[in-house]
Amino acid sequence: MSTSTQKPIELINQLIHGLQPSEKQMLIRKLNMGFNSVNDLLKSNRMEKEHACVKCGCLHIVKFGTVARYRTLKNSEGEKIGRDYIGEHQRYKCKDCGATFVSTAKSVFYRSHMSPDQMSEYVRCLLEQDSIRKSARKCEISSRTSFRWRHKILDTITIPNEKTILGGVVEADETGFDLSFKGNMYNHLAFYGMYAPEYRKWLKDHPNKTPMAMNGMVNVCCGIDHNHEVIATPTNLGKCRMKHIEAAFDNRIEKRTIMCTDKNPAYKRVCEKMDLGLLMFKSDDRKTKSGYFNIQRINSYHSNLKQWFKPFRGVATKYLRNYLLWYNFVWFNGKLSDTDKFFEHLANVVFDEKIIAVQNRAAIPFSIRKV
Repeated sequence: MSTSTQKPIELINQLIHGLQPSEKQMLIRKLNMGFNSVNDLLKSNRMEKEHACVKCGCLHIVKFGTVARYRTLKNSEGEKIGRDYIGEHQRYKCKDCGATFVSTAKSVFYRSHMSPDQMSEYVRCLLEQDSIRKSARKCEISSRTSFRWRHKILDTITIPNEKTILGGVVEADETGFDLSFKGNMYNHLAFYGMYAPEYRKWLKDHPNKTPMAMNGMVNVCCGIDHNHEVIATPTNLGKCRMKHIEAAFDNRIEKRTIMCTDKNPAYKRVCEKMDLGLLMFKSDDRKTKSGYFNIQRINSYHSNLKQWFKPFRGVATKYLRNYLLWYNFVWFNGKLSDTDKFFEHLANVVFDEKIIAVQNRAAIPFSIRKV
């Protein structure tokens, strides 16, 4: 059969079979991406909908040419051997303030040298809960870049989290995570007065004690309503008190809400101050296992959350909030459960934080009181 009489699908099959494995993987990325460049994505989701200057907010902007984007090519020894063209970004100019900017300005894609197919693959790795090194291998980037992109993307989830409001019947409880300085052994010395190997030996010799008593556990205040809206916030080290619960739920719960909790007396004072209804249950009470009012949803949430955290083998306390948001928005309530949803979120969110600021965060992201 001649080429002219073959069906298009047959020609596509022949072309696909002739591709190398790496080329097939690249083709899959591009088909899943749904657009040719990040510039197209940002124009369709940001500029064409809002047409606002990213610096002054005015609506009088015009197109102002394009700028080419390249990425540096390196050999196995890390030496620069050239550069690769990855597309163009549309430039704009504000007629009011005179500022010029590209379509990716104040977005998570700003000044990124990753190609669209790499970004698509990385978001898919995030949805599949791949490790940093495994994501780096799939996307053909360094582990350092993979780490930075993970937290750069997870930081954008803080915006929808701030809009989460609980209402109706809310179940509240706290859970704990081990205090961790993963990735920086010198923080062990600053907090415990000993290096990480010495600290591990001390714990082995004293299995029933911790150097800082109750301060070795990070408290996370959690609340969930019957619509599967959830809040999880690291608040303090040690025992959960009234001020920590109030800080976690302040302006985050609707009026006329009924809160179901355990017997922690701090919840009683919080509900009185916030004018909320309160039902308290013992952990071994049968009422917690039946009826409309119970605390089984929050207990189930804690159980699934701890199980989800196991593959990470410990999370640094400075990044704990990001991982909690990751679980809540991707796995628990499915708000960002597929690549299209995640990219639409990334295209619409305003992100103006430098990645170096993420790494320079405090090892313990809240005030502490040592006992």
